[in-house]
Amino acid sequence: MSSKAAVALSDLSPEARAAVRRQLGRSRLAAPRKFTREHERRYSLRILAEIADLSQTERRRVLRHALKVNDV
Repeated sequence: MSSKAAVALSDLSPEARAAVRRQLGRSRLAAPRKFTREHERRYSLRILAEIADLSQTERRRVLRHALKVNDV
């Protein structure tokens, strides 16, 4: 663990962020991580594990309701 104080780039003013980027030799900050296929698989299995004790019909109803709530 570093003993130096750290400041998040989002806490800096736009001018200060630009100065930091110039010093680092980058014109843009790194893009946020994307939701990968592996993430999709992992979260799907977690959700199914939570509703595993329901019957197939009950799971279908719960998932259909979740989709409906998600559309709002």
